[in-house]
Amino acid sequence: MKPLPAYQWLIAVPALIFSTSEIYPGKPAEISGQIIHNETGQRIENAYIYIVSGEEEGLSDKNGRFTITTWQQLPVTLVIEHPRYKKKQVRTTNASEKQLIKLEPKNQ
Repeated sequence: MKPLPAYQWLIAVPALIFSTSEIYPGKPAEISGQIIHNETGQRIENAYIYIVSGEEEGLSDKNGRFTITTWQQLPVTLVIEHPRYKKKQVRTTNASEKQLIKLEPKNQ
C-alpha cells in the first residue's frame, strides 16, 4: 500500500474536525439572569439553578446573579431551588434575554 501524499492529509484532518458539528450543532447558549425575593426585591444568594434535561448547573452569587452555559437547543427549562424559598421552574426560549426570576418564601 502506498503512503498518502502530504497534501491529502491537509484535506482529511479539517474534514474530521468539522464533522464534530453533527455531535454539537451550533454554539453553546449562555443563559444568565438574577434571582430575587418576589415581594421585597432582595437578591437571593446561593440559589441552585439547573437545566432539567441536562447536567448544566450553577449557583447565584451574592447579588443573585447566575450564568449557565448549555449546548442544548432552546427552549430549555430552568429549575431554581433554595432552602428558604419555593422551588420554581422557568422555561427559557431566548438566551440573549436576561432572566429575572422571583421566588416566594416557603413560610407563606
